[in-house]
Amino acid sequence: MQVVFMNQFERVIGQAEERAHVFIGEMQGLWSAGWRTLEQGASSVDELWYEGMSWEELLASFRHGVACKMKDGFRPLLDGMLEDTPFWERRPALQQLLQCYADGQDAEETASSLRAWRRAKATEEKRSAYLIATNRELQLLAVYKPRTLEELGQLPGFGKAKMERYGQEIVGMLKEKPRERGFPLEAWVPDAVSDETLSYWLFRMKEEKYGKSLSAVKEKRSLLQGIRDGRTLEELEGALNCPRRKLVERIEQLDEEGYDVMTIVDLELTGVSPDEAIQIDSALGQIGDRYLKPLLKEVYGESAADSNETEKRYEKLRMARIRYRRSARVSAG
Repeated sequence: MQVVFMNQFERVIGQAEERAHVFIGEMQGLWSAGWRTLEQGASSVDELWYEGMSWEELLASFRHGVACKMKDGFRPLLDGMLEDTPFWERRPALQQLLQCYADGQDAEETASSLRAWRRAKATEEKRSAYLIATNRELQLLAVYKPRTLEELGQLPGFGKAKMERYGQEIVGMLKEKPRERGFPLEAWVPDAVSDETLSYWLFRMKEEKYGKSLSAVKEKRSLLQGIRDGRTLEELEGALNCPRRKLVERIEQLDEEGYDVMTIVDLELTGVSPDEAIQIDSALGQIGDRYLKPLLKEVYGESAADSNETEKRYEKLRMARIRYRRSARVSAG
């Protein structure tokens, strides 16, 4: 194996010093990345983070592995492993301190009631729960318990639109909840977060970020392989444990990135009748391919959005749009 990148990491615990290398290597087109502990001049590969031919997956695996090790206290001799400027040397923003402190507090009883409110609100408004409030935003509410709209506005994530829509309900639920410390938060939260706690939390956030990136890269590879294997949407939905609508959106994204997805597009459009296909192509030519709702009404009628077939029809339109865009690119090229 030819090593193309290496950096040494060190960690001091008490009187003991631990050293290790992170590396990226290549041999006959096969990439590898991992962690090698150094002991008394000898070395061995303890953790192989990636081995394969995808540079994209290699980088995602490498960054996630580095973030995990830095969360555990290791520091690189060469800075800038994950950032141009090491973020543990930056002055932390108040928003980071607020979230860091909140994540370390046990507020499950209040958070549980807030989650129940969010579920009910999501059902009422037919919206995804995270659009109403993310889990982290609920944790902030549960820990700091704002009692006025002014206090609510001091929490990250609660801007004008969200406050106008849900502010009164939120402070109404929290105003009777007991709290140990009040507002303004900048008066006491920075002193309540130690440097060690903040450092650990920052690296945990990096670990989570790169973990999601790594999962996305692996899912992308699995989806592409499934398309190449001639799997249907139904088969991919079960194999990848991914909602059908999200699968179609990912297939559209792959097409925009230049991947060949026509195998599954052609497969899924085999059930479209010739007349329906002509109507869809005509609508795309007349209205354009940017928005789906006008296409839905043009092809299936004004009441199409209220039909039980709406999701299936949108799916057909998305697939037909991929084919239409592909044809347009071929003609232009």
